[in-house]
Amino acid sequence: METQATVARVAWLEKPGRLVWREETLGPPGAGSHLCRARVSAISPGTELAAWTGAPPLRPGPGYPRLMGYCHVADVVASGAGTERARPGDRVLSFTSHRSAMHLSDRDVLAVVPDGLDDAPAAVAYLFHLGYNAVLRADVRAGARVTVVGLGALGIAAVACASLAGAEVAAVSGQPTLRALARGAGARWTGDRSEAEADSGAARADVVVLTTNGWEDLALAMQLAGQRGTIAVLGFPGRGLPPPTANPLPSAHFYMKQLRLEAVGASPEVPDSRGFARFNERDNLAFLLRALADGRLDAGPFVTHWMPGERLAEAYAALGRREPGQLTTLLTW
Repeated sequence: METQATVARVAWLEKPGRLVWREETLGPPGAGSHLCRARVSAISPGTELAAWTGAPPLRPGPGYPRLMGYCHVADVVASGAGTERARPGDRVLSFTSHRSAMHLSDRDVLAVVPDGLDDAPAAVAYLFHLGYNAVLRADVRAGARVTVVGLGALGIAAVACASLAGAEVAAVSGQPTLRALARGAGARWTGDRSEAEADSGAARADVVVLTTNGWEDLALAMQLAGQRGTIAVLGFPGRGLPPPTANPLPSAHFYMKQLRLEAVGASPEVPDSRGFARFNERDNLAFLLRALADGRLDAGPFVTHWMPGERLAEAYAALGRREPGQLTTLLTW
């Protein structure tokens, strides 16, 4: 077991646009925990940019100061007594914030990264999980028509996971670069809003996966959904926006087509003793890591930008400019 103290640098957002670094001194791990050193962490653009810019919080309570990030791959360098999920030498995936080292409880190890899988795809596995959970919750079947509205990181993940499930996928975005990424992820049809509204290959969807916050995108999802369709909501309609100027649930679509709207961003955290929570975060992530390792899923489109961890504030600013083709940034430690 490692006995020397480790100094961790930890990113804190004190207020919108103000990031500071604090140091923590970490001793040997206690019972049931691991001492880990960071390898790579990935920025989750929607969540982190919302905090960076001061968007209204999703939950009640104080929003700042706050830790940032939750897509983290680290090396286990020492383990305390009673640990079972990982051991020294393993690479582990966790919801740890952006930091250079940490104590990680054994129960918070989401998965051990398979040998042969690079750090980068492992770090973005949870972004794939959000798209995968949308596919599961919306009951996407082979041959289903799925339209994804919005092609940020979650949109591309939803395209890839729906394609993996055997769906015929359409994708809607105003950015040609992102539409090209969607085609590479398996979309059979791509277009902008006007093309989608023209009753093209995006319309009459069994499932519309909505990844954006705009009211106009919710209206588009209502229009594109087919009879008894499902709108799987990965975004936060209306977040930080004034009230809509039109009815967000127009009867011509919502009632007449008998649509179902469902928030699909969360899943059970762990399996239960009787197997009723079969598709839970841990089992889902283990599956996605295997799919990334054997090539069924491709993380290449996500890995467009790299920066040292200490340049996190610069990475947020770059993501905020929404440069063409940039989905997320991976931080090296």
